[in-house]
Amino acid sequence: MPDRRAVTGERVWCYCGINKYGTTPHECHIRTRYRHLAEAQRLDQLLRAGNIEDDEDNAENSENGMDIDHTMHNAHQYKDRGGDLGLGDNSFNNIDAYMGAHLDSKLSESEDLHADWHDIDNPDGFAHITEEDYREYDRWFDEDTLEMDNIIAETLTEEEMDSIKMMAIRLFGHISQRNYKRIRYSFREKIYLLSAYCLHRKLAILSGISPQPIDCCINVCHAFTGPYANEDICSTCKEPRYDSKGRPRQVFEYLPTTPRFQGYFNNPEMIKRMYYRANYTQEEGRMDDYIDSQRYKDLCESNIIVEGEDLGVRYFHGSRDIAYAVMTDGVNLFEQAHSEKSTCWPIMAINLNLPASERVKLRNLIPLGVIPGPNQPKDFDSYLEPFVGEAIEQARGVETYDVTRRERFKLRAHAFLISGDMQAIKHVTQMKGPNGKVPCRACEAIGVYHTCRKGYYIPLANPADYPDAIPDGRPDPQDFPPDTIPSYNPLDLPLRTKARIADQLGEMDAANTKRQRDALSKNYGLINHSILDRIPSICRPDSYPHEYLHLFLLNHGRELISLWTGSCHGIDDSGDEDYLISADDWAAIGLETEEASKTLPAAFIRPLPNIQTSQAVFCGETWAFWLVFIGPVVLRGRLAKKYYEHYLELVEIMKCLTSVTNTTARIEQLRDEIAHYVEGFEEYYYQYKYDRLCVCKLTLHALLHVADDVLRCGPVWVAWSFCMERYCREVTFCAKSKVVPYVTISKHVLHMGQIAAIANRFPSIRKALLFGKNDAPAPISRMEFMYPEYEQHDIILRFPRLREFRLKGTIRQHVARYFRTNNFRQLPRLTYHGWLAYLPERCKRWGKLRIGDGGDCIRSAVACNPSSIYGKRDSSFVRFTFQRDENENDPDATVNMIGVTGYGRLDFILAVTFPTDQENEIDAPTTHVLAHITEAKDVEGDAAEERISFTKFGRSFVLDITSVKNVAGRVFTRATREAGEWVIIDRSGGICRTDFRVDEHDSDNEDGWAN
Repeated sequence: MPDRRAVTGERVWCYCGINKYGTTPHECHIRTRYRHLAEAQRLDQLLRAGNIEDDEDNAENSENGMDIDHTMHNAHQYKDRGGDLGLGDNSFNNIDAYMGAHLDSKLSESEDLHADWHDIDNPDGFAHITEEDYREYDRWFDEDTLEMDNIIAETLTEEEMDSIKMMAIRLFGHISQRNYKRIRYSFREKIYLLSAYCLHRKLAILSGISPQPIDCCINVCHAFTGPYANEDICSTCKEPRYDSKGRPRQVFEYLPTTPRFQGYFNNPEMIKRMYYRANYTQEEGRMDDYIDSQRYKDLCESNIIVEGEDLGVRYFHGSRDIAYAVMTDGVNLFEQAHSEKSTCWPIMAINLNLPASERVKLRNLIPLGVIPGPNQPKDFDSYLEPFVGEAIEQARGVETYDVTRRERFKLRAHAFLISGDMQAIKHVTQMKGPNGKVPCRACEAIGVYHTCRKGYYIPLANPADYPDAIPDGRPDPQDFPPDTIPSYNPLDLPLRTKARIADQLGEMDAANTKRQRDALSKNYGLINHSILDRIPSICRPDSYPHEYLHLFLLNHGRELISLWTGSCHGIDDSGDEDYLISADDWAAIGLETEEASKTLPAAFIRPLPNIQTSQAVFCGETWAFWLVFIGPVVLRGRLAKKYYEHYLELVEIMKCLTSVTNTTARIEQLRDEIAHYVEGFEEYYYQYKYDRLCVCKLTLHALLHVADDVLRCGPVWVAWSFCMERYCREVTFCAKSKVVPYVTISKHVLHMGQIAAIANRFPSIRKALLFGKNDAPAPISRMEFMYPEYEQHDIILRFPRLREFRLKGTIRQHVARYFRTNNFRQLPRLTYHGWLAYLPERCKRWGKLRIGDGGDCIRSAVACNPSSIYGKRDSSFVRFTFQRDENENDPDATVNMIGVTGYGRLDFILAVTFPTDQENEIDAPTTHVLAHITEAKDVEGDAAEERISFTKFGRSFVLDITSVKNVAGRVFTRATREAGEWVIIDRSGGICRTDFRVDEHDSDNEDGWAN
C-alpha cells in the first residue's frame, strides 16, 4: 500500500485535548483535526451540562477514546447521515461504513454524542464554496476512504458474509460469473448478494491483497522490468508494448505475499499453528522435516546479509519468522488445443511454518501469480523481479501486529527452497540443461553429445563402442584397468558450489566477445546470473532440490515402462532384448491393474486405469501407487528375473524416500543404494553402447543427487509437486474463456488468495467457508457410536446397525469359543458349553468401523452391497494381530504365547452386552465388541515388509475389535500361478501418502475448502 501521507496530502498539528491524546499535540490530517475538535467541543458541552461528573470516573476507559480502529458501525444504519456529510446516496456504493467516533463506554450510550458537522464553526454558512474548497474536500474524502478501509475490515454484515460464502462456492465450484449473476437474480427475494464489482472490491479491502500489474510482451518474451523497464518495443520479438490506445497488450499480475503473511497474525488459531517451526524439537540423527536438514541448521547459525549489509540478526532467530518454499511448473490449459502453445506458468508458495498436514491444504497455499502464455518466457528473471524485491524487504523485516501478544513486531520471512520440474528450474536457475556440456544443475559431470538426438547425456560410464564421442574432461581410460570401462564414481561426483558458479559467471562476464561468452556458457552449462541469487536465503544450487514427483514418477517410472514394452523413443529393439515383456503378458498386466481397483480400498487410490490401453491418463498419484504396490505384483514372473530384482531396488528407494520418519544414517545408506541402482540400470539398458545413449537421460543422473538433497533440504515430501499439481488443476478449471484465458486465470488466482487471506483473518469467515465441516474430524458423528469400554482404544462403530441380531449357529459357537479361551476379570469362567448357554440370545451387529486418531475407516463384508456404486470398492480386508501358542503343534511342549500378524476379511462386528448378574459377580452391564473374521488361509507375517500371498480364505473366528489394526488390499494375479493367487497390499509401513483425502461417501470433498 502506498504511503498514506503521499495520498492524502498535507498533515497538520492538532491540539484537541481529547482523552486518547490528552494535552499532547499530535500530527494528523486536516479532516481528522476537524473531527477531533468537534469531539472536544461536544465533550465540553456535556461537561458544562453536568452529564459527565468527573473525568476520573471514566479514567479506566480513557484508552477507548477517539480510537477510529475500534469504531465499528453499519453503513446502512448511518446512510441518512450521508446528506449531513455532503455525500450523496451513491457515495455509499464505495463507502461501506460510517466514520463515527466514540469517547468511552459511558459516552457512547448517548444518542447525541455522534459528532454533527453542523456544529462546526461556519461563519459564512457555507454560502461561498470555492474551487479550492472542493479540492480540500477531495483530500478529506481520500483520507476518510483510507481510514474507513480499516474500519470496514473489522465489520461484516450478514449480506457480506453470504456474498463471501457464495464467492467461495463460485471459486471452488468453478461457477462462471454469468451463472453467479443468474443465481443472484433468481434468489434476490430470499437472499441479498453483492454485485461482482462490489464483492471484488470488498475482498480487496478485507484481504489487503491487491495485484501488482506488470506489463509484459504479447509473446511473453519477458516482462518490462529491470533492464527492460523503459522499452516500448520488445527487444526480442520487436512487438510493441502498448496498443493504439496506449494500454499494455499483455499483463502479468503479481500477488504480494506480505499482506498474506501479516494476515496470519490476525488469527490466534493460525498463530498457534505457525509456531510449529519454532516448537519443533530437533533430534540428532533424525530427518523428519526440513528443520532437520543441514541447510536449515546452517541458516540458523548465519547472519542475514541483504545486498552486502549485515543486519546482525540470524535467520529464523525469532519464533514468528516464516520459512516458505516457492514452486513453479508449466501447465497445458487445453487438452486438445489448436496448437502446442497453450501453456502458462503458475507460481506459488508453501508456508513451511505450518505442520506438514496443514501446509499443503488448498486454503493455505499462497498464489504468487500466473505467467501468461501461450509461449514459453525467454527471460524468467524479468517476471520474478517483484517477488525478489518483496523477498528482500521481508528479509529486512516488515512491521506486523500480533493480536495474541497485542504488540507490533518486525516480521521476517525467508524463502527456504525453490522447487519445480526440471524444465522450470532450468529457467529460474539460468542453466542450459541438456543443451550444455554440463547438463546437471548439481554437479559438473560432462555430458556426451549424441549427434542424432542433438543433446547431451550423462552416463556414468563412457560408451565403449565409440571412443571418439568421449569429450575432454570425462574419466580418462588411462586411469582405469584395461578390462574396465572408464566411469564417474557415483559417490564422488564433482559437485557444483556457490563459489564455483560465481567464478564461472565472472569468466563469462569478462569475455571480450559474444562468441567467447557463448562458448563459456555452453562449457559451464550456465546462461547468466539468476535474479533469485539476490535473495539472502537462496543459494544456487543448494536451495534447488530435485523434485520427487516429476523425477521418479512422471519421468523415470515412465521410461522404465517404455523400455519394458519396447516403445522407448530412440531405441530400436529388434525383439532379442531379454528385458522386453511380451504383448500378451503386457495385456494381462493391464487387465490385472484395472481389476485390482475392486479389491483395493478407496482410501488407497482412485480407480486404476488399464496401464496397457490408458497409460496416458496415469497421473502422479497413480504412478506412485502402481510403481510401489502394483508393479511388484503383476511384473513378477513376467519381467526377467534380474530386471525384476533391479526394479525392486527402485521400489525400496521410493519407499525410503517417502517414509514419514527417517534418519540421516538411513539416507546415507540410501546414497549407496541409488548409486548401485544407477550402475545396474546402465549395465542392463544402456549396455555402454553409443546408440543407446539416450536412455541415460538427465532424469537418471539426477537420481544420484536425491540423497544429498534430502540431507541438505529435508525429505522429498517437503516440496514435492502434488500440491502444485492440485493448484494447476484449479488454474485449468477456471480457464473457460478460449479468447482471453489468462485474464480469467489471473482473476481466479487473485480471488483464491484473497478468500484465503480473509479466512485467516476472520475466524467467523473461516468457519463459514468450511460449510459444516471441521479442520479436524469430529470425534463422533450422528451415525457413529463409541462404547465406554473402548474409548481409550478410539474404536468407533458406524452404521448400518442391526439392533436385534440373533446369536445362533456357528456364529454363537465362535463367540463362545472366544470367551472360553480368553479370561476376563469381570466375566465368569465357564466351559465351552457353559458359554453357549450363558451368551445372550441377541446382540447388536454393526457394519462399519472407524479407528480414531487418524486411523482407517473399514466397511465389513456384510455392509458391502455389490449392486451399489460404493460396493465396487472392497474395504473389508484387514490386518489383525492375535496371540498364538508357538508350540501348538507339540502337545508335550510348554505353552509359549507369541504375537502374530494375520490378514482376513472382516465379515461383521458384534456388540455383545452382558447384563448385571449378581450370581456370577457381574456388578454392572459390560459390552464386548467383537470382530468376526474369515482369515486368509495359511497367512502369517507383515505384508508391509515382505511379499505375502494366499489362494483362498480359510476358517472364521472371533477376535476383540482392538485386534483389527488397519485396512488392507489385495491384488489377484496369474503371473506365477496358473490358477492365480491373491497378493496382499498393506500400506501401514509409514509411507507418506500421495493421495487426496476423499471421504467415503463424498468424492467431491477433494475440491473443497477444507482440503
